[in-house]
Amino acid sequence: MNQTPTTLLFVDDEERVVNLLRLMFRSQYRVLTANTGDEALALLDDNDVDVIVSDQRMPGMTGIELLERVREYSPHTMRLLLTGYADLAAIVGSVNQGEVFRFITKPWDHSEIKSVIAQAARAAQVSRAAEQTKERGPVEAAPAAGPAPPSLEPNPPDWPALLLLDDNPKHRAVVAQLFASNYRVHAAGSIAQALRLIGEVDIGVIVAEARVAGEDTAPLLRVLKQQHPAITTVMLTSSADADLVVRMINEVQIYRFATKPIRAAAFQLAVSAAMKQHRRIRAEPRINLRYQVAPSKQAQDASLVAGVMRSLGGLRSRLSRLMQ
Repeated sequence: MNQTPTTLLFVDDEERVVNLLRLMFRSQYRVLTANTGDEALALLDDNDVDVIVSDQRMPGMTGIELLERVREYSPHTMRLLLTGYADLAAIVGSVNQGEVFRFITKPWDHSEIKSVIAQAARAAQVSRAAEQTKERGPVEAAPAAGPAPPSLEPNPPDWPALLLLDDNPKHRAVVAQLFASNYRVHAAGSIAQALRLIGEVDIGVIVAEARVAGEDTAPLLRVLKQQHPAITTVMLTSSADADLVVRMINEVQIYRFATKPIRAAAFQLAVSAAMKQHRRIRAEPRINLRYQVAPSKQAQDASLVAGVMRSLGGLRSRLSRLMQ
């Protein structure tokens, strides 16, 4: 049982906004508020904050800049971004630098924001408990994870592979060439092919387009995240669609975004970070809650769930054998 109350920190330069949020949550949580990024960082120095919810557009320091610094200083703190406008560069930056848990759009739905913050609060408490356990002594990691190899050095044959989901053969060839010397790379031109590969190969990271062979990849990635949260995803997009990025974070928990045309160095770093994240989650399953997605209410996901479960059955069997 938690001995200390869950602490929320709301940051917005509009006093009426933080006052409203304080009123909404003070009966259930300990609530702190700030009107600038500097005020928020000062509060973080003196308080163990479980969840921070920051507006994006603030004078002096943007929400993205604040959340990036929070990620460095207080990694267990769950980070949420309030935004009332569609700025693709800002939103992608909040994912890649701030690793936000969810986006909350203004004006928000009261029941939705309460549900999202409750999820974030639970995840923060679990993450903190995992860190405290690690400080007290070594955590027994799954043998399949093993020691992490240096960044961008070749993966041993028994390490998780990279799956590229793209229906353009030229794009697949370019990406495969970028990572051929570092990872085992498998390519799929359709969701059906991806499912078969997931059943046959231990996949750690998926590099995916938003649409493949005319199909939206979000349902597949959402179901995968529900059933096997250690798999991390790097989303490739050439579309300046901020709504798409928000949806992919809130519904799928995409770990990194990369825009086309591909910049090789940045793309390699994004995939390397995703693979390290995969190994971290596999070694410490309790932090899965930080990357949890809500169960889908869409009926069309039912067949995908069945297909993913069949595919993951093969993966779990292989991992079980490795652990014996």
